[in-house]
Amino acid sequence: MFLRHNVTVQTCEQALIILMEAWRFRMARPSEMEAPDFQRFVSAGYFLIQAGNPGWDQLRSELLPDDLVSLSNCISQKLDVSWGWRPTNKVSALQFGVYEARWDEFVTWCQHEYRSEMDIWSMFYSPEAARRIATRFVEKVEHLHLIGVGLPTDLEVANWRESAEGRETYGIEKRIEQRLPLTESGVPLGFEVVSFEFGNFGHSWLCSYLHFEMHNLFGIQPGKYGLMRFEQDARRVYEWIDEDEMKGHRAEPAPYDYWLLVEYPLNLSQ
Repeated sequence: MFLRHNVTVQTCEQALIILMEAWRFRMARPSEMEAPDFQRFVSAGYFLIQAGNPGWDQLRSELLPDDLVSLSNCISQKLDVSWGWRPTNKVSALQFGVYEARWDEFVTWCQHEYRSEMDIWSMFYSPEAARRIATRFVEKVEHLHLIGVGLPTDLEVANWRESAEGRETYGIEKRIEQRLPLTESGVPLGFEVVSFEFGNFGHSWLCSYLHFEMHNLFGIQPGKYGLMRFEQDARRVYEWIDEDEMKGHRAEPAPYDYWLLVEYPLNLSQ
């Protein structure tokens, strides 16, 4: 009885520490944007993303910062379970920051063990799961971000429910289908307009260099990490692309949505 009671107390203490540190994280890093109502978004999962910049000439602009955080792999890399499935993917994993000394362990984890923490290709079930894997496998954390993603509930109703009917879903799509709320212990970073195709996030609005045209048309100025600070700006960009009806004239010929990006602490000392 004593041991069972002791474990329970320790578990409660650990949970209290996590809540206190998450609160400290939010207070220490005030958002540059108005705080959105998390209840208006359904969770699309949690991701480990390395901030970066592909170095395209069109992204060298006064409108954008040097470091970008994007859901699109064209711009920012996400930890990907498929890296452990093919030996040729080792280079991508090491460039992301996976410990080379733990490569064999990482490959083993990617075979079956990952299923308790995440779903393909990069979507973790919780900030805690992403945090555990970052601690276990990722060496380069200077530009690493733990990002939660939210889809506005009205877009979930309009764009996602009918498309998933009658077929098996997985990963991000399955998560959205569950209509779970975002964990509220994070700091909102901003909004991004991104397509969804082949079971994953596809192209960002920045892939089509729309930051120039949206600035000229609507006066939209991207903020920190190249994300839009105001939801109405993201909706304008989304609606402008949607008017093209996936013809490929304004962006890639794929369905787009706008997404809320929320940052969570990578470790409890932040």
